[in-house]
Amino acid sequence: MPTSIPGVNVFTDVLIVGAGPSGYMAVLTLIRYGVDVRIIDKRSTRVQFGHASGLQPRTQEILHTLNLHDTLDARGNRMSETAFWGPDATGRLSRCIVGPEVTSPTPFPHVLVTDQGCTEGVFDDEISARGHRVQRPMELVHYACDSASDQRWPVTAYVRNQSSGAIEVWHTKYLIGADGAGSIVRHIAGLRRKPNGDEEVWAVADVWAHTDFPDARRRAAVWSSNGGCMLIPNKDNGMRVYVQLQRKHLNVLDGNIPGGFVHPSTVLPENSTLLFEILRACLSEVMAPFTMDITRVAWISRYRVTQGIAERFVDPFQRTYLVGDACHTQSPKAGQSMNLGMMDSFNLTWKLALVLKGMAKPSLLESYEVERRHIANQFIEFDIKFAHIYLQKEALGSPEFFSVWKQSHGFISGCAHRYPEGLLTRSSAIRARINQSAAEPLTPGKRLHTMTLTRHMDGTAVGLLEDMPSNGRFHLFVFAGKLMTFAIFKAMANFLSSSESPLTYFSKSTDSSSDSFQSENIRQGHVSNSFRYLDLFLIHTSNHLEIELCKLPKPFPQWASRVYEDVGGHGHAAHGVSEKYGALALVRPDGYITAVTSLDNARGILDCLKDFMLETPSDYEMFDPGFHDSSSMGGSVV
Repeated sequence: MPTSIPGVNVFTDVLIVGAGPSGYMAVLTLIRYGVDVRIIDKRSTRVQFGHASGLQPRTQEILHTLNLHDTLDARGNRMSETAFWGPDATGRLSRCIVGPEVTSPTPFPHVLVTDQGCTEGVFDDEISARGHRVQRPMELVHYACDSASDQRWPVTAYVRNQSSGAIEVWHTKYLIGADGAGSIVRHIAGLRRKPNGDEEVWAVADVWAHTDFPDARRRAAVWSSNGGCMLIPNKDNGMRVYVQLQRKHLNVLDGNIPGGFVHPSTVLPENSTLLFEILRACLSEVMAPFTMDITRVAWISRYRVTQGIAERFVDPFQRTYLVGDACHTQSPKAGQSMNLGMMDSFNLTWKLALVLKGMAKPSLLESYEVERRHIANQFIEFDIKFAHIYLQKEALGSPEFFSVWKQSHGFISGCAHRYPEGLLTRSSAIRARINQSAAEPLTPGKRLHTMTLTRHMDGTAVGLLEDMPSNGRFHLFVFAGKLMTFAIFKAMANFLSSSESPLTYFSKSTDSSSDSFQSENIRQGHVSNSFRYLDLFLIHTSNHLEIELCKLPKPFPQWASRVYEDVGGHGHAAHGVSEKYGALALVRPDGYITAVTSLDNARGILDCLKDFMLETPSDYEMFDPGFHDSSSMGGSVV
C-alpha cells in the first residue's frame, strides 16, 4: 500500500481519473446534476493540438443540450460530404462514390471537425465558470474498495501529486476511469481488455497543403495499390491526414525508439521529422497522379491501436466504472473514439446522480454496461466488416460496398443507436399506435428526434432541443394531437394531477404538486426546479390561438412554458403518432426513449419508473454535510 501524507484526506462523492473528452463530459454533467465531484489528470496541462477531431451529429445534439455546441461550431469546420477513391479498370485513381456525410434526420447534418484541444478547452472554460477545475498533475497510483466496512466512502484512492511527490488519500463513493486505452484504473480493477483484430498503425497529422486533389474539402478515403489514406478537412483550409503505415515504415520508426517497443493504443512522441518524411512519401505514392505539397504542419504523431473491448465495464464491487478508450478502442477510420467515449459518460452520469441523490435504486447502474457494451460491440463488428470490403479494390463502387456504406450512416452518426431491451428500454410494453414507416417513429431504446414547435404561450418557434437542457431529469411527452377536448385527454390529466402521478410520486418535496414549473432552456436553468425528477411536455396540433392555457386541465397550466403547438402535425407524423390517437413517451435524461404507450395508460409510465426509482428517497443518503465544504474544486479536505 502506498505511503500517504499523514492527515491529508480528501472526500468526494465521485472521483474521475482522466481529463480527456470522456472525463470532461463526465465532470461537467455531474456538476450540472448537483453531484459533488472531482477530476484529476496526470498531465500538467490539457491537450493543445491534434488528437480526436470529429464530432458526430448525435454528439453535437448532446453538446447542444449542454449549451456548448455553438461555441465549438464557431471554432470548427462542417464536413458534409464523403468521397471514396480507388483504382479504376486501368489502375488509375478515380472517384468511386461521393455522397452526404449524414443522412439521418438531425439538426446537425454534418460532422463538426475541431481538434481535441479546442474541444477540451471549451469544456475546461465551462467547468471553470461553474467553480471547478481539473486538478493537475495528479496521478492515481492505487485504489481499493471495501464496501463492507465503510458504506459512506467505500473506495479509497491513493493519488500522487507529481509536482511535490506526495501521495494523498482520497475517499469516494464511485470512481470513473476515463484514463484512456492504457487505463491504470482498468489495470488496478483487474479487468482485462480483449483485442479484436490486428493492430493498426497510423501516421496522423494536421497540415496545410497545396493540392490538385478535387475532394480536398470533403472527407476522402483513398485506396490504391500503394496503400491507403484518409483526408479530413479542418478549419481555415487545413486538413487532417491519416496514413496507414506498413511494416517497412515501422521498422524504420522503431529503430528510433529504445528497445524497439511501443505500448499499443498510444499516441507517440518521437522523431517527428522522420515520421513526416514517411507520411509525405506515402501520400505521394497513394495520391498519384494527384499532388499534395505540404506547406505547414501543426501537429504530427503516430497512432497505434488494436480494436478491443474490456471484459467488464465495471468492477466486481459496482463502484468503479470505465468509459471511453478505457473500456473499448476502435480504428480511427470512422472517427468514433471520442464520440463513443463522451456518450459513455453521458449515459452513466445521470444514473449515478439519481442513485447518489437517493432517488433511484443502485441496480439502475447495471444498465450502463449492458447498453454501452451493446453499442461498442456493434461498432467493432461494423468496422471489421467495412474494412474487409474497403480493402478489396474490386469491391469499391460495388453494390455491396454502397449498401454497407449506406447502412452505416445512422450508426456512425450516432442517430440510429438503439439500446437493447431491459430496465430502461420497454419495447414489449408498447400500447400506442405508432406508424413504423414514419421518418423517426417513437421507438424505445432510440433517441427522441427533435422537432420544430410553436410555444403555446407566446407563439415563438423553438427547436425541441432548445427546451431540453441536460439537467438529469426524465421527460414525459404527451402527444395529444387534436384530443385536448376529449375525455381520454381529461382522464389522463386527472391521473397526472393525482397522488399516483409519475410527476410527483417519487418527489422529496411535500408540496411539489402545487409548484409551477419555471421556464428553462439550454441557456438558462432555474433553481426552483431542482427538486424535480420528471419534466412534462404537452405537444398538440390544435390552433394555439383558440385555446387558453389557463383553461387546460391540471397539471398543464403549471407547465405553461412546456405546452406547444405542432403546426401542421409534422412532428406527430415524423414520430409516427396519429393525431387521432396520440401517445405518451417516457424519455430518459440522456434523450433516449424508455417507453411508449397510449394516452389512457399513464399508470404504465408510473409502473415503469417504479422498477428503478425509490419510493422512499431517504433510504439512501446522498452525503454527510460534515464531510463537505463549498470549495471551488468540490469535495472536502480534512
